[in-house]
Amino acid sequence: MNLAPTQRRTLRAFLRVVALVEPLQGQLAAEYGISFGDLHAVRVLSRLGEVPVSRYGAELGLARSTITNLVDRLERAGLVARVASPTDRRVTLARLTPTGTRAVDAVATVADSDVARRVLALTETDQTALAELLERLLAVDPELPADREPPAASDIAPGIAPAEAGTAPGVAR
Repeated sequence: MNLAPTQRRTLRAFLRVVALVEPLQGQLAAEYGISFGDLHAVRVLSRLGEVPVSRYGAELGLARSTITNLVDRLERAGLVARVASPTDRRVTLARLTPTGTRAVDAVATVADSDVARRVLALTETDQTALAELLERLLAVDPELPADREPPAASDIAPGIAPAEAGTAPGVAR
């Protein structure tokens, strides 16, 4: 594939930024046995509290089989527990374990990382621009024609502040 100079520059810069995140990803994996996506999922469950697995999946935008696999993985890591609903035998609830609660506090690990220091060293204007570009990147459907404008952040996640819109399971908030 022949790339234009701007395309090559953009991809090279993006891959270099991804490489900045690798040590942080390794630290999270070593300390908590989780990825960024898992950390996001754990934080969502922390916000929701004890909920039916189906609702948890819906909140994350995951299909039934995908949420089952995620909960299996988080359960093996000791971050989430499945419990029977006290009111409906057909419903299984997901809740954080004490280890899961400590993992939610891994936000400090993220905030103290090299990548966070670099991002936060940018001006507020540049941080806003970066957030908007990353949100658009997350919202892009590579199957759409290139000349079609991706949705605005407010269209991606109505009711969520622009800095949070477009956050995917692979992105910690």
